[in-house]
Amino acid sequence: MLYKGKAVEVLGTKEVFGEQVAWIRILENNDFKQVALEELEHSSSNFSLAHLRFIAIAAKIKDEVAKKNILAPYESSLIPLPHQILVLEKVMQSTQNRFLLADEVGMGKTIEAGLILKELKLRGDIKRILVIVPKSAMLQWQSELKEHFNEVFHIYDSELITSLARTFSNINADQEFNFWEQHNQIIVSTDALKPLERRQGWPQERIDEYNKYRMEAVLNANFDLVVIDEVHKMGGANQLVSRYLLAQALCNTVPNALLLSATPHRGKSDHFRRILQLLDSDAFASEELPEIAELEPYVIRTEKRLAVDYEGNKLFNERETERFDVYLDDERHRRQKALYNAVTDYVIKGFNTARRTNNQATGLIMILFQRLVSSSTAAILSAMQGRLERLRNAEDDELEDYQSESDATADEPLDTFDLEGVYANSAGALVDEDSLLQQLIAQAQECLRVETDAKAEAFISKYKVLQQEYSNPDLKTIIFTEFRTTQKMLKELLEERGYRCAIINGSQELDERKAALGKFRNQAQILIATDAAGESLNMQFCHIIFNYDLPWNPMMIEQRIGRVDRIGQKHKVKAYNMLTDNSVDQRVYEVIEEKLTNIIEQLGIDKTSDVLDSAIDLKKVNKLYLQSLLDPTKFEFAGDKWLNEIKGKLRDYQSTEGILPKVQESEIEYKKAADVKHSPLPVWLEDLLVQYCAIHNGKVERNLAGIYDIQLNGLKQRVTFEQELALSEPGVEHLTLQHDTIRRILSDINEYNYTHGIPVLRSRNNDETPGIWSIWQISAQNSAERKVIYHSYFVADNGKMYAAYANDIWNRILSGNHQLDLVDVCSAEGIESLITQEKEVLRSYHFNAFQNLEADMSAMMEARRTKRVKSFEFQASRINKIGIENIRFSKLKRLQAEHDKWLAEFKASKKVIPGVKHLLSVRIDG
Repeated sequence: MLYKGKAVEVLGTKEVFGEQVAWIRILENNDFKQVALEELEHSSSNFSLAHLRFIAIAAKIKDEVAKKNILAPYESSLIPLPHQILVLEKVMQSTQNRFLLADEVGMGKTIEAGLILKELKLRGDIKRILVIVPKSAMLQWQSELKEHFNEVFHIYDSELITSLARTFSNINADQEFNFWEQHNQIIVSTDALKPLERRQGWPQERIDEYNKYRMEAVLNANFDLVVIDEVHKMGGANQLVSRYLLAQALCNTVPNALLLSATPHRGKSDHFRRILQLLDSDAFASEELPEIAELEPYVIRTEKRLAVDYEGNKLFNERETERFDVYLDDERHRRQKALYNAVTDYVIKGFNTARRTNNQATGLIMILFQRLVSSSTAAILSAMQGRLERLRNAEDDELEDYQSESDATADEPLDTFDLEGVYANSAGALVDEDSLLQQLIAQAQECLRVETDAKAEAFISKYKVLQQEYSNPDLKTIIFTEFRTTQKMLKELLEERGYRCAIINGSQELDERKAALGKFRNQAQILIATDAAGESLNMQFCHIIFNYDLPWNPMMIEQRIGRVDRIGQKHKVKAYNMLTDNSVDQRVYEVIEEKLTNIIEQLGIDKTSDVLDSAIDLKKVNKLYLQSLLDPTKFEFAGDKWLNEIKGKLRDYQSTEGILPKVQESEIEYKKAADVKHSPLPVWLEDLLVQYCAIHNGKVERNLAGIYDIQLNGLKQRVTFEQELALSEPGVEHLTLQHDTIRRILSDINEYNYTHGIPVLRSRNNDETPGIWSIWQISAQNSAERKVIYHSYFVADNGKMYAAYANDIWNRILSGNHQLDLVDVCSAEGIESLITQEKEVLRSYHFNAFQNLEADMSAMMEARRTKRVKSFEFQASRINKIGIENIRFSKLKRLQAEHDKWLAEFKASKKVIPGVKHLLSVRIDG
């Protein structure tokens, strides 16, 4: 039946005051309406092969979806890997949705979290989601959730929260607004949300208001799922640390929780227990470390060595890091050497002056200058010119003034530099800094005018060698630098030499970075990137990296390499750490890279592991650099002390590594992922669209790249069924099962009506069995659940059922290779006896199919009831731990009311109602 041109299902009719009224369900959007019966019209059947194939394909797609245990992999623009599908299945099969995803680094925990939240949404279990991540990862999470799962998340950063709090606090309304309820899917940084106990210069009233619009408001916003990335950073030194208080309050309030960390234990058993108590404080209340069997219902960890692709091959290749020494020639690079020494002397004197006057800002700037002069002449020149200008204008010089030089400066907290405890030296202080800066600036300008940067020369020579070695003149290579001025210098120099370059830095918006990445992938040979590229972009299509200057944080080097050493990398990754022959950087490099690497290899620890990030205290690394700079004679002692401390921390890590339950190799079934990769669904969806356009007088054109231009019902669309195309082509939509266009097309199937006649298909080879082939939808449903199955049947003229033959016809019609022609449409009266016979034969088959569905539904309903009761008990126990009485009381009251309502609806929905819908019948004329 049709209502205003839309396919509908008539649920019932009745007479009201002499008017015939129908209760209908609109198939396109599942809306229910009560309409006048006379407004309904019978759909006409203008049979054609396109029409028959459309119904056959649509039914096959619906049947395939109905049989799937999990749908999220088919709704993603990526194909999940075997271990990621296993994680999704483990979570979905559990009686609770509170998990710690503890896969090793680089295994795609973000993808796993995306799959889980997508699956929970598809099942209708969750609607409101809060994702808490480090500030630097917010854009990456937002981008990956949109690109891979078509889930739009809104970023709430500190500035937005402060602005909203100010606005909402000024609204004089009868009912208080909670701006955390304005969006259902939110990403927020950890530190933007954590509560304050005190802040210098703030009265208690302002602190209370700050907390009210953050933690308190979030707790009242009724999120269904909280995702906490890098949860090991929330564990804190004790249970009173603000980050832990935030995580604890949220996990006590929100029914579903996903915690992500490669190193939740961090070598400390008390820290690990606190993380586990976020999942279930009762189950992990003991002071003892839990047994593996106790952890298995909550913790999933897959090791890199088990990661395989869709054919069962190992995923991760080897990587190689090589020290690349750049020697400055006494003649060719005389001015660069002299400038480095002069700036180093200036930095030492400036640092001494800062210490004597207790001016931390100047001390930090001097440290930055040392890093700049190690990077390039252009970088230190720009910074010195800026400092001289501010000195002459009597302006205070702050680290933020150099944000345009370094992407790292803005996010580098001041407390990572401790100016105390570094052995003193006998160098003097700054005198007449203005004149000294003028001399240094002139020296740098002369150096730039006469000499080519030594590291740039060395890179060009090495790149030429690599082009020959790989037999690839367009070899993709990334140069990483901390500083934008160095980046600019390199781009200009390399382009002068004829190389094609792209750049990425922190001044660009995410869309600009993606465009630059696209240029690098499709056109450029060399990408020159600051560490902004290490935050939100993956570059597996490149495998050669040059670290032009070395960040003082050794984990930053690993993060840079990690942009290319990821799942999907097909080559051995080669990273070159460029180091000039200056003693300051060389001394520290030998400690934090070479000696530390030896220790890690001796202990058998993966250098890319988060544990290294956990073990390294950046304050102490910075002190090593300062010691190397200010008094090299004390450096060896300071370096050995630091290495011994790191070694102890790494041993602590190893002592707790064995307590995590690990996924076994036998559990990872690569064929399940291969089924997703090779699923016929995209092919069927493609054919479905083509047939739909054919029977609705639409136009569809496909170009060689696989992009379709569609004109249908006055609307134009550019679409593709390939996720890679959709990601790389702006304005092209990726059509999946949940896309509105596909959902609308799949809903446009009316119930078959014999009165319109029966299409007759005749074999081109005259070798078909005569009979009636049909497709049916059998359903079992109550008010809470609905299970559906689609069957094809063939009842021969002799009254026998041939199931295998029925499926063979269905598959042939699907493929288009059916060798059948539509030759006629006969009336039902003409074959009335055959139709009657078909109905009699099919009655028992329909009933058996329904009974199977009913049994499945009963088991599913009981599992749902058990899970719901456990969830209620868990939520009630968590809410009882909330310290704020009014929040605790209101949440308990609301939870009990929701639970009582659910139980009542559950009891009322136990009655299962059968349904049989006839979709198509075809006369096969042998």
